[in-house]
Amino acid sequence: MNKRQIERYRKLLLAKREELLNRVREARSSEQEITDKEAPDLGDRALSTVIRDLSYQLTASERDLLRRIDDALARMTEHKYGACVECGKTIQIGRLDAVPWARHCIQCQERQDRGEI
Repeated sequence: MNKRQIERYRKLLLAKREELLNRVREARSSEQEITDKEAPDLGDRALSTVIRDLSYQLTASERDLLRRIDDALARMTEHKYGACVECGKTIQIGRLDAVPWARHCIQCQERQDRGEI
C-alpha cells in the first residue's frame, strides 16, 4: 500500500472518529437534559429511563468502534495497516474502502465470524 492510499484511509478514519466523538458528546448532553425531576409522572420517568438506557447502548457500541478506529490508526503508525492481524496477508482494498478499521482479511473475518479464531 502506498503513502497516498494510507493518507486517504487516515483521513477517512479521522473523519469517522470525529463523527463518533460528536455523537457521544450529543448523547451525553441529551442525557443530562433528561432528568427524573423533569418527568412529572411515572410514565414520563419510565420513558426517560428507556431513553437513557438506549443512549448508553448506542454510545457503548460507538465506543467500541472508536477503539477499532484508534487501533487502525495505531497500526498505521507501526506500518502494519492493511495487513491482516491474523494471517498477515494484505487486506483487500475493497474491504478497506468499506471498513477502513478492518483488522482481518475477508477469509479470516469469515473464520472469526464462525468462531474459529
